[in-house]
Amino acid sequence: MLKTNITTKKYRKKLLTHFYGQCLSLIIIIGVLLFLEISNGGGTKIIYLLLLGTLLFLFLGIKRILLLFDNYENESRLYQDSFEVLENVGLYIVDLEFNYLYMNKSNEKFMDQYYKLNPKVGENVSKYLADPHIELFKENVQAAISLGFHTSKDILNFEGRDIYLDTSYSPVRNSKGEIYAICCITTNITDAVQEKEKFTELIYQDPLTNLFNRRKIVDYYQNIQKEDRKVWFFVFDLDNFKNANDAYGHIAGDQVLVNFSDILATEFPQSAIVARTGGDEFCAIVPGDISYQKTIDFEESIKKRMNKIENYGVSVSIGKTFAGNTKEHDLTYYLDLADKKMYKHKNSKKGFLSLV
Repeated sequence: MLKTNITTKKYRKKLLTHFYGQCLSLIIIIGVLLFLEISNGGGTKIIYLLLLGTLLFLFLGIKRILLLFDNYENESRLYQDSFEVLENVGLYIVDLEFNYLYMNKSNEKFMDQYYKLNPKVGENVSKYLADPHIELFKENVQAAISLGFHTSKDILNFEGRDIYLDTSYSPVRNSKGEIYAICCITTNITDAVQEKEKFTELIYQDPLTNLFNRRKIVDYYQNIQKEDRKVWFFVFDLDNFKNANDAYGHIAGDQVLVNFSDILATEFPQSAIVARTGGDEFCAIVPGDISYQKTIDFEESIKKRMNKIENYGVSVSIGKTFAGNTKEHDLTYYLDLADKKMYKHKNSKKGFLSLV
């Protein structure tokens, strides 16, 4: 069922060699005894001594054979059972007609837990998988045969949560080097993926507002450049924030930042990337397929909502620019354009206040 490893081959060869040697020795000794018995009737004592030696020789030989046999069985059992101690690792082997040749207990448990199925050795994979999954499985097997090794990553939705699986496909060869089966090893990497997601959140998340941070903006723009996508850049600066922070305290200042972050997060679509890039500075990258009028609507709605919250005299200045050639210009180029428009907005408010 499984390809025999080098260790079990070694013990098998030793066992057979020793057994054949014992048989040959016994035949020779019996022949000598018969010859002495026939040619010399007075050699009875010698015959008894040889017979005793033969029995002792056989006893030691049988003991040696049993020891070798035990070693062989133990090595074979260890080779098989080593697959059973693997947790979260489902291992199964199928022949080239997709019949199960072997599966470990972890794979049986996985199939029962997530699919409510109990496949058996000798049965065909098609008995348990739907047609689309069968075709995908065959493609993976063919890739493993062609390339010598293949991996696939799959997401299984189980009771409303995603289970992440990593499967490797390796050809199994006989002594002639011919492929006769495929060994499939499926690892449940859900915990690792979730840990990575948590770590990514820590890298890209602003701890106070739960928005993204500047690092996210930088990395996200690299993807935009690779795909040469068109986007809108918005920058925001909170006016009079420092004075309000000094007058009312850091707790009040932090609350203003959180409230404004909530406004941005709810005003922009989910496809937008909204970040806090500095103390009271914010940025949003919005897909470029929205209309110019829609960008104005965003601005007006954000300013109105800012006026309705307890802002301690803090207002917002906004600048925006359309990034139509991201492949040719870096992030700083568009942020500078949006900054200039934001400061123009800020200065216009100062001029208006000076006239009042």
